[in-house]
Formats: sequence, structure tokens, C-alpha cells
Amino acid sequence: MNVLGIETSGRIGGVALCRDDHVLSDYTFPEGARRARDILPAVDRVIREAGLDKHQIMAVAVSEGPGAFTGLRVGVACAKTLAFALGWKCAGIPSLEVKAQNVDQAECGCRFTCPVMDARRGRVCGAVYRWQDGWQDVTGVLCVEPQRLARRIPEGTLIFGDGIRAYPEVFRAERFHIGAEELQIGRAPHVARLGLERIKAGRDLDPVALVPRYYRLTYPEEALLHESEGKG
Repeated sequence: MNVLGIETSGRIGGVALCRDDHVLSDYTFPEGARRARDILPAVDRVIREAGLDKHQIMAVAVSEGPGAFTGLRVGVACAKTLAFALGWKCAGIPSLEVKAQNVDQAECGCRFTCPVMDARRGRVCGAVYRWQDGWQDVTGVLCVEPQRLARRIPEGTLIFGDGIRAYPEVFRAERFHIGAEELQIGRAPHVARLGLERIKAGRDLDPVALVPRYYRLTYPEEALLHESEGKG
């Protein structure tokens, strides 16, 4: 099955086209690229480089969050539009699960891994994955204070991401293995492969149900909530 993967949740993103486990074409956005302007040309580019046309693609998968608000909106809107217009199946993939695929378990030897994203304003997003013929979600996505997340992570886990650098006093090397910075970059081929797994398992979505998952309110939303609570 030919599956398009879209990754726009972070600072560096991309688009990839895969046939089962084989990457047919892969494009990474240059840093600072404008996703809303560049995403559809990138989709056309990977399809053309793979020697296919849109009608030979069966599905699209997209990184659904957590991540950058604008990037998530652009990626999900693109995936929904393609699924509606071309009749593709679609799947949303948690961004942290995409990042977990960067970890080579045979190389690191760790039983657990946990990507940690700085969610700002005193919170981080993380999810613990256990190796069992692949990285399996243990906790789901947590958006909590750093100390609360650290208590959920087993000792000796490989952790990585900008949340580690934001709170080094919490995520200490004495308790955890600290992974390389490049592990935090989401890769579009991983999105496509994970999407294919969900679709084969019957877990594809109606395009209407495909939405960005932010896991926390924006700053204006939080301010409005606090204001309304104060008035109450």
C-alpha cells in the first residue's frame, strides 16, 4: 500500500511516500520554511519523485500532536483535504510516538524510552514507550509539570527532547540515559509507516474526526479561562 506521511509538528518537518516498509521518496523542509505555503508543493514533489500519481496512493497519515500549533493545523488540514478530495484513508499519529521510532533499541539496549517536549509555562509533554517487538505506548501522552512526568518514567529509561534541556535539574543523568538532540526530530517516513499499521488494524479515521491534538490551551485561552474563573 502506498501511504503519504506528513510531519509538521516541530521545527523541522517533512513529507514522505512509502510503500509498506520501503521509502519511495522523502523530502525535508528547510529550517524556517513556511509550511502553509510549502506543504502542497512538497506533496507533489514526493509523489512525482516516486514516479506515481495521486490516484495510486491509498492513504495519508499525519503527525497530530503535541507540537507547534501552526504546524499541526497546517499538516492536519492538508491531510484532511487530500483524504476528502481523493478518497484516501487517513490516520493521525501522536507526534511523540513518531519521535520514539528514532530510537534504535538494539543499539541503546534500553527497555523504555520517553520523548519529552517543552510545552512552556511550567509544563512538558511526554509519553513512555516500552520495547516489545516495537515501541509500545505505556502511558499515553501526558502534559504535566516536569516533576510529575519524571515520577512516571522508569529509572534507566532513554529520554530525549527539548524538555530535558529546559529542566535538567528534574531529568537527571543519574536516573536516566540522556539521548542525542537529533532524536527529537520527527521523521515523515515514520509517520507513514505508523499510519499504515493503524490502517491495517482498522484504526483509520473519517477525515472529519482527524483534528490536531494540542494537549494544552494556548496562552490566550488560558488567560481567558483564568479571567472567567476570577469573575466567578
